[in-house]
Amino acid sequence: MKRLSIGLQLLCALLLSVNGVAHAAPAHAGKKKAKKGAEAVPVSAEISKSMGELSWGMTKDELQNQLITKIKEKYRPLVSKTRDAVEEDRLRLAATDEMKRIRDSYVDFKGTSTGWDVSFLRGEFTHGNGESMLVSRDQNSQNFYFFIHGKLWKWYKAFDAEVFRAGDFAGFGSSVQKRFGPARDASGELSAASGKRHWLEWQDDKSRLRAVDQSDFYGFYCLVFEQKSTVENLAKLRTHTHQVAEKQNALVDAVTAPASQDDSDRSPDVVDSITGKRTGNSDGATASAKGPKGRKAAAAAAPAAPRGVTSDDDPLNGL
Repeated sequence: MKRLSIGLQLLCALLLSVNGVAHAAPAHAGKKKAKKGAEAVPVSAEISKSMGELSWGMTKDELQNQLITKIKEKYRPLVSKTRDAVEEDRLRLAATDEMKRIRDSYVDFKGTSTGWDVSFLRGEFTHGNGESMLVSRDQNSQNFYFFIHGKLWKWYKAFDAEVFRAGDFAGFGSSVQKRFGPARDASGELSAASGKRHWLEWQDDKSRLRAVDQSDFYGFYCLVFEQKSTVENLAKLRTHTHQVAEKQNALVDAVTAPASQDDSDRSPDVVDSITGKRTGNSDGATASAKGPKGRKAAAAAAPAAPRGVTSDDDPLNGL
């Protein structure tokens, strides 16, 4: 009897051991699968290099001072080289205007309707959650810097429509992959307000980068840099679901209204200032689109580029 009892105990112990291994196997397999999914987004060392002096967590004042310093550095040699008093005044006025535009571009998303609520940025922020934005312009793009609780966490770079041919995301993808390396190709809804999108994706230890196709409706492409730690905690940071009425301002209404021959030249700069499609001496944000409803990319008008500042062949110049 003792031998039988010992035998039964050994058999039970063996069955428990086998059962434990059987239950452990799926969990182990799950870890491998999750790890494989995480590795599907390529790592690019160029992300941090392209961000330059930008750093996640910097305040609005820190970024604003940084952008204003760059404007001063851009105009200083132009002013020092000119011997024409009129041209010097023009350059100084242009510099002052650019700096003012940056200061005036800051907006708090705290429940009051803004033009951005009906623009291509409407899915990039929420109201009532301590979010805000600062806007600046460079040679070939409009840059939108997003803050949450006063800390920078996203940089949205919208390229001018003429920089990359609309409808050719493959060409845009080829250009950015020369910089950041092979990307993960994906499509889906980036947010409830964005609709279905096609994008390329990279990452490093602190940031996520996406090259997004906005050409089907807005006629441009963009690069979106985001702080990974903030992205992972957005559900906790965005606890309010405050909605604002989608009220368009006069400029957006002017752009989206059907055009007629009688008023085609009445306000030639309005579309340029909103869409960023340059005609003549105009300059602006970004986006030419298919049909009048496709031109909703509301962005701040920017001053004309100073004489002496030439564009680079590289469309990613400045990154």
